[in-house]
Amino acid sequence: MHVSPDPITTQEQAAQERDTLLDLIARGLYCTTASALGAGHDEPSTEPLMKARTVADDYLAAYEEWLVKLAAENAAPGPQ
Repeated sequence: MHVSPDPITTQEQAAQERDTLLDLIARGLYCTTASALGAGHDEPSTEPLMKARTVADDYLAAYEEWLVKLAAENAAPGPQ
């Protein structure tokens, strides 16, 4: 994951960061669910991780839409 204070300036960097973030969110969702069900904390197999990644992608897409809307509102002239 990008830990440098340097800004992300290319589409490739942004795509790589998004992919890393999706993996982190998906693993967090898997671990939270497994813990709540009393399952072990083993490395997740591909299938549950891909299902969690789909949920993470939906969440991240909604967050990106919200950020775009917020940026547009903040860029609009007049009172905020």
